[in-house]
Amino acid sequence: MKKQSNVAAKSRTKKLIATAIATLVVLAVFTSTVFADSYGKYNVTIVDGGEKTTIVTTAKEPIDILKTAGITLASDDKMDITAFAGGEGGTIVINRLNTVNVKFDGKVQTYDVYAPTVGEAIDEIGLTVPDESSANYKFSDIVKDGMVIEIKSAPYVTLVTGDSTAKYAKTSGTVEDLIKLVGIKLAKYDYTEPALDAQLKEGMTVKFFKVVYLTETKNEKIKFKTVEKEDSELEVGETQVVTKGKNGSKSMTYEVKYVNGKAAKKTVLKEVVKSKAKAQVVKVGTKQVEVAEAEPEQETTTQAASTSSTATTSNKKSGTKKSASKSSSNTDVTPNGVKSYNGMTLGQKFEGRYTRYCMCAQCCGVETGVTASGKRVWYNMPDPHYVALNWLPMGSVIKLNGTNYTVVDRGGGGLSAVGTADVFTPEGHAACYRLGCGSCTIEIVRFGW
Repeated sequence: MKKQSNVAAKSRTKKLIATAIATLVVLAVFTSTVFADSYGKYNVTIVDGGEKTTIVTTAKEPIDILKTAGITLASDDKMDITAFAGGEGGTIVINRLNTVNVKFDGKVQTYDVYAPTVGEAIDEIGLTVPDESSANYKFSDIVKDGMVIEIKSAPYVTLVTGDSTAKYAKTSGTVEDLIKLVGIKLAKYDYTEPALDAQLKEGMTVKFFKVVYLTETKNEKIKFKTVEKEDSELEVGETQVVTKGKNGSKSMTYEVKYVNGKAAKKTVLKEVVKSKAKAQVVKVGTKQVEVAEAEPEQETTTQAASTSSTATTSNKKSGTKKSASKSSSNTDVTPNGVKSYNGMTLGQKFEGRYTRYCMCAQCCGVETGVTASGKRVWYNMPDPHYVALNWLPMGSVIKLNGTNYTVVDRGGGGLSAVGTADVFTPEGHAACYRLGCGSCTIEIVRFGW
């Protein structure tokens, strides 16, 4: 019986020990689980577009934390985790890329910004806005994609690009900062005035010059030259074309410098003659022609009648008889039957003014020795009594202060007024000044050739 009692006691003792061990195991597992869950969770603050959210998470990677919070990033958005530590907590800042439109001085400029508030966006762009009263939003307002920030008044600089002029509310930084603000990309030869490193100042005007070099090839004509040959059979002033000239052609390759779209400089790179020019041969007359002396201007019919007796006596003494009714036209002017032109009549007189010119480039623009009618002139030739004016047809003859002149040339707008004339002076430019100009009486002797 004693032995049996000891066996039973030992059996009970073993059961108690087993129960105790099981209990301890369960407690250990429970305690471990509870402490593990408590240790793995922590708080994270997320700032998204100026709005704050705090979550409790066990995730350690920022992307996983954002997924837990139901926040998605776009491809251009930025995440700032400088104030965050995985497993410990902190703040994750999300900078969203938004497009804002800034309106100033009637011009709207578009910018991309990451700033969460209007005030920060203005600073990020680099604009100078004195205070909130100068804008249509408070500086603390949250930036919304596509919003229009209107700047009512602000210090500014003016930017000139080609034919375009615009004002920008920016007075800090350099000219280069302004160029970047506007979105202009500088190429190799582009430049500004003042230079890029110049400091911006209120009221400054900055000019931008876009410079492009292009290679251009063009076909151009080679103008023919005129070869003159003297001919004693032709009268002085007459010409005759013997061989007609012909222009040639050539291919020209240039390097052209364009500044703001306008050609500023052209450099020849290559010249290839495709066909040579053929000279024009012209006979030039050298035969001298006597010019008849101009008769003194006759008295009017009324005056001649009142002095007819005296005139007759005088003529008798000289052995020559003159008629008071004789035409004022010179006998060497061949009539052509035209009696009127553009409201004017043959024999009509005008009180006008005359000037003088010669064949030099200063008078004619270019020294060719050829008048508008084709008549040849040269220095110190016998006075051909030519005149330039625009109000009568070529070949007309006028009597200017008693001397006949043939219309063979044209002039500027001043010679379009009736009564004006420019007298050709073969002695040259100095003689024009010496002989001078002045008032005159002009009578129409003939209309045209």
